[in-house]
Amino acid sequence: MAAFIGLITYMLFHNLGNAHLIQTDEAYHATNAYEMLKQGNWIINSYRYAIDYFNSKPPLCLDFMILSYKIFGVSAFAARFPSALFGLITCVIIIIFFFRQKNFYSAVLFPLYFAASSRLFTFHMYRAAEMDALFNLFFVLAMISLYEMRTKHNFMYLYGLSLGLAFMCKGPHAALIFFIGLLYIPKIKQAFTVKRTIVSAILAAIIPAVWMIKRYTFDGTKLFESLFVGEVSGRLSEADQSIFMPFEYFFKSSIMIIFAALLVVLILLTIISAKTAAKSSTTTITSGRRTFISANYLFILWALIPVIFFSVTRSFNDWYIYTSVIAMCMLSSRLADCIITESCAERLYGQIIIGAVSIALALTFITPTIKYDVNLAGIGGHPVDQFTNDIKNFSENCGDEYSGVNAYLISYFRINEAVEDHWEPEYVAPAEMYLDVIPVDGTIDNFLNDPDAILFIDKRRWEEFAPILTGHVILWDDSYLIMSNDIY
Repeated sequence: MAAFIGLITYMLFHNLGNAHLIQTDEAYHATNAYEMLKQGNWIINSYRYAIDYFNSKPPLCLDFMILSYKIFGVSAFAARFPSALFGLITCVIIIIFFFRQKNFYSAVLFPLYFAASSRLFTFHMYRAAEMDALFNLFFVLAMISLYEMRTKHNFMYLYGLSLGLAFMCKGPHAALIFFIGLLYIPKIKQAFTVKRTIVSAILAAIIPAVWMIKRYTFDGTKLFESLFVGEVSGRLSEADQSIFMPFEYFFKSSIMIIFAALLVVLILLTIISAKTAAKSSTTTITSGRRTFISANYLFILWALIPVIFFSVTRSFNDWYIYTSVIAMCMLSSRLADCIITESCAERLYGQIIIGAVSIALALTFITPTIKYDVNLAGIGGHPVDQFTNDIKNFSENCGDEYSGVNAYLISYFRINEAVEDHWEPEYVAPAEMYLDVIPVDGTIDNFLNDPDAILFIDKRRWEEFAPILTGHVILWDDSYLIMSNDIY
């Protein structure tokens, strides 16, 4: 288990700050947090120094990025560090939960299955300046609280608090925690008293309510319209996805492959270890299946409800069901534990088979993740990586001399190639974070009419603009040229 946790730690933190901040959506969030830090503001997020209604989520995750900037300095590493840390904390919390339940094999195998869930380490989650890592940490705490609530009723308080904090990360997405809680009521109905219900509701509402009041005093209902009406209603009204997309993504995930392999092992071992002819293997399998489903009802709900919800609403993004992946890691761990302790009665061959199957399958997914996504992060020569490196080097040479000046951009790489005069988020983040310039949309003509401005131009486009720009002072010459409006 220690080895597996060490492996996860490497996958989370190695080369964490090397690759550029990508447009979906960490470049936005890193810029939000930088501007909030600069303005001494922990409540209201801005983007390019205008109030940001595109990122309409509550600010809790941005606040952790601000704190990370204060500790490590402004950088991609600092922007991503909270997500990586929350990933490690999530893993440790689940391991502790399994130990409390005396699921020792689950505790050992969970970090291996967690590491094998490559999507959690490659996009929009634990190695990204995103909101999903902290949201899923509170999701996990809420689900563990529900499970514990069956016998330890006061865990209802932690459930309520986790629900409120999850809302402070991703707003309406926290409703999934509430829906799962409703479906789990038959298992925890004895926990409900008037006092517990009221206090839990207060714990869920108090922090969001304070934030809403504070935000309302600033811009009224404008943000809430964007958060609840613009994002939720807008996505539903514009939904045109296939209802099968979330299921396809979910069932093709690496952890589902591991879970399916464990099921096959369970069936084979059950048949092999059938004690007598009178007790058929079919009966044993059926009985074991029912017992497993009953004992893991919550984790099954947790895995399926997000997938079903985003299938019905047809508003799916990959990272919306990362919480289902975590649930499947827990289900897989519980299944492996069940195979070893019940189907094999803790016999050595059962441990060896489960261990060998788990390690072999996990390494199939872990190896390429480490090889290509972790070890090679930021060294692929991407134009935005080149831009970021040039910005950093230029800043080290000129200090804050150009802090606060207008900056224009002529880029080679653009997400929307049809738009020439727009700073895309992947360029905005490093320009603001490392050089503290003001990205201004515009063309060469706008730059030439802005005497104190500077221009970034990808050298691959120099010949296109050389007739106009020849004679202007070149402040920096590398993958990008940085030019002023001075003439020599």
